[in-house]
Amino acid sequence: MLFSRKFDPKVDLNDLSGRVALVTGANTNIGYATVKHLALKGAKVYLGSRSEEKGKAAVEKLTEEGVASGQVIALQCDIGTPASARKAAEGFLKLENRLDILGMLISKSGINVKLNPFTRITEMSMTNHFGTFQLTKTLLPLLAKTSQEPNSDVRIVNVTSEIHRRGLGSKPFVDFKTIDPFKETYAQDMVPWLSRYIVSKLAMVTFSNALQRKLSSTSIICISIHPGTVNTTFHTRFNYPRLTNFIASTFFKGPEEGAYNSVLAAASPVVRESADKYRGAYLMPVGRIVSPAPASLNTQVQDDLWETTEKYLQEHP
Repeated sequence: MLFSRKFDPKVDLNDLSGRVALVTGANTNIGYATVKHLALKGAKVYLGSRSEEKGKAAVEKLTEEGVASGQVIALQCDIGTPASARKAAEGFLKLENRLDILGMLISKSGINVKLNPFTRITEMSMTNHFGTFQLTKTLLPLLAKTSQEPNSDVRIVNVTSEIHRRGLGSKPFVDFKTIDPFKETYAQDMVPWLSRYIVSKLAMVTFSNALQRKLSSTSIICISIHPGTVNTTFHTRFNYPRLTNFIASTFFKGPEEGAYNSVLAAASPVVRESADKYRGAYLMPVGRIVSPAPASLNTQVQDDLWETTEKYLQEHP
């Protein structure tokens, strides 16, 4: 981190007037806080939410909290399937002629971690990887166009998790040569759903690195980040919710501070000033560049994931 003190969006972000951002999973938790931080600095922010009703309610709440009316716009953005992700992206393209910040913040609280009986892929993987891939790919032409404008600063931020580097009990290395890692039950592992979650987060980091390689001829910066331990609603899915709620509320950061790493990645001038350093970076809170899992840096693994994903999307439009 290049800050000599604790990062503070109110102080460390420049005026973002004229810039347009889209943040997914933004009606609650870190996504909501990210939208708030960006909007308070002048950015026009589209608040992506699977539920149109919840998205509008979040915008109303932001207005009550001091965000200027019209600064944040609710956008129904369901990336739970490739088709719905494409629809959301196409809806955005009808509204805007520029996009400076694409923040993929996945709200985990309502996402199913069980295998879908039809696709044999979890909603978690569909959202974290396939939907993210499709939304990003559909918006890439606009992101690239914006990056060519004078004084542009286009960034793509994927919020993943430090858990992506954990080995899987039955599958110590995931190569993504086929779709199988996303369909594997991991029944032999101690916590099968957690292994499926790890695969989806590893895919997010790997995708971010692959995307940066493909955008090497542009000025676009792709960053994946770990938000840290944040008190969100995700812990309520575990056993003993009262205990986990006590632990989370006592020891974890609140969403406002938990969003600092994503906000820094999305809008801090330090990132653009040291662009070469941050291209394809993986950030621990707040703003600390560390090396992600070795598999995510392997260009063959990146290419395999890209090709496997493209093939799946062609077969399941």
